[in-house]
Amino acid sequence: MTETLDRIREAVKVLPAVEERQEHGTTVFLVEGEAFVRVDGAAAVRGDDGWVALPYGDGTVIDDAVAHAWELAAPRGLLEAGGR
Repeated sequence: MTETLDRIREAVKVLPAVEERQEHGTTVFLVEGEAFVRVDGAAAVRGDDGWVALPYGDGTVIDDAVAHAWELAAPRGLLEAGGR
């Protein structure tokens, strides 16, 4: 899971207003206070219909899933400002 967490950390570097926190042993990534990625043994991202497992695949698949989750959680002002 360390490799996946490292890849997630790389993916969020280009996204504005992201914060990483530890909550009850879970690594959580938030945008303006809204969680969009959780890592607790397995990784999950915010999806169109709730939380879903982070898809396995190459870095591009992870990057895209994290960016989409960010877009779902980000406030309109960040999206209108250009987001990623």
